[in-house]
Amino acid sequence: MFDAFISHSSKDKEKIVYELVQELEKKNIDVWLDAAEILAGDTILDAVEKGVATALCTILIITPSFFKSFWTPVEIGLALGKTNKNNLIPVLCDVSIEDVAQRFPTLLTLKFLKLDSNNISICVDELYENIIQIKKRYEKDFPTISFQKVVKKFNSCDTPTANTISILLSEYEQIVQINVRAAVLHASQIAITIIDDLFMRLPIKGNSIDTTIGKLDLVKVSSIGLTENIYEHLKLLSTPALDTNMSLLTNDADRKKLAEMSMTAVLDWYSKYLLHNKIIPQDKFEIVWPGELSYQDFVTMYEIDQLVLREDLIAPPHITYAWYQYNNYTHIAIRSTVTQKVIGYFTVLPVTEQLYEDIQSGYFKDNDLSIDNLRKYDIPDFYKLYIACVCIHPDYQNTSAFNKLYNALLKMMMELACEREIYITNIITEASTLQGEKFCKILGLKRLLNTEINTKIYGATLLPPSWQLKSSFGSKLINYYREKYEELKDLF
Repeated sequence: MFDAFISHSSKDKEKIVYELVQELEKKNIDVWLDAAEILAGDTILDAVEKGVATALCTILIITPSFFKSFWTPVEIGLALGKTNKNNLIPVLCDVSIEDVAQRFPTLLTLKFLKLDSNNISICVDELYENIIQIKKRYEKDFPTISFQKVVKKFNSCDTPTANTISILLSEYEQIVQINVRAAVLHASQIAITIIDDLFMRLPIKGNSIDTTIGKLDLVKVSSIGLTENIYEHLKLLSTPALDTNMSLLTNDADRKKLAEMSMTAVLDWYSKYLLHNKIIPQDKFEIVWPGELSYQDFVTMYEIDQLVLREDLIAPPHITYAWYQYNNYTHIAIRSTVTQKVIGYFTVLPVTEQLYEDIQSGYFKDNDLSIDNLRKYDIPDFYKLYIACVCIHPDYQNTSAFNKLYNALLKMMMELACEREIYITNIITEASTLQGEKFCKILGLKRLLNTEINTKIYGATLLPPSWQLKSSFGSKLINYYREKYEELKDLF
């Protein structure tokens, strides 16, 4: 459940909306904004309808551009049609009530706020007070648990497992509005992910243990700090214990309440465990930029591949090194400063139109790829990018290594665009493992296809931008490409 849905004209984003949302979020107001919530491939009307339905109130940023927008009347209609109490907050900016009366007379019964685009903070304070009152009224009538703030907390933990949990939580909040029983089963995946993470951190894991409850029992007797209370909550949420406990409840509301009580307790403990118990290793990594890799580094990458990928999908080092010699921007890696070994890397290949089509159709394996399928960044042009591999050594998957590497990739793409006019139009990748699927979701890519070789194709576009990047540097890259698209859109 979001606190507010922002209905606005896209022409007001840069001047008004982004600053307004930023100031509201500083006050811990959870805002639904199309730029952050609508993913590539989503049906816009469905996404907007869901956004309005799941927000406590709808804020109308009424400007001269608002009257010309196709979507704003739709959003007003959706908000007025909600079955629960309507909470519309009209905000006037450079328009009068008389202007509103001519276009949207149904809004005249509502209280209006005024916004000065040169001093947005005053309006933010008024909006905050209104939203807080609406929240209090809603919580009194419909007490519930929101995981939006928990999602943000886990996003800040900077580990793949924490990022996975934030994704699972966001999915839970969507599923629970449609089917409580399906959502409760989804909650078990959150518990299992946490148990697996805790188990992997144990110095002695017990290789013969292959059940979730067995792992949880071993975690309990370790010195990891798991309390009896949290142990019971994790045990309740974990299947098959979940099915046994939930079968005693006949009411979906009770099932939801029980699951969310346990989730709240577990997530509160686990977030504190990540943030305050100093379990995240000290950052001792360095980026290996294009042109700095040796053949031995590619042998090390191959060894990492063998630990985490399917054997039939791994390209041997003599092939990947040939790609790199042809275009040394095909690989960017991260190295441990302690061992001086590569512990993770991206393979990002600028590919020909024909190869892109082959990958998109799902009939392609990396070890069949030759340099004839690759392009050099030899001229300013538009390129299609195949992320052939994202690998982090298992011992480093719960460190900041992935996020460092991810941000380095974005920086490389920004430098190619700004300094050499090398523009990426499309991005495509293939996930062959569950970890690969998690990385694709963390990367903000949209699933496009399930292949006949039991893999999944993910993708996004940059011209025009549909790639969902949540980091601050990612936002800069997307904004750059958004401006570039407006400049070059006649070419598309």
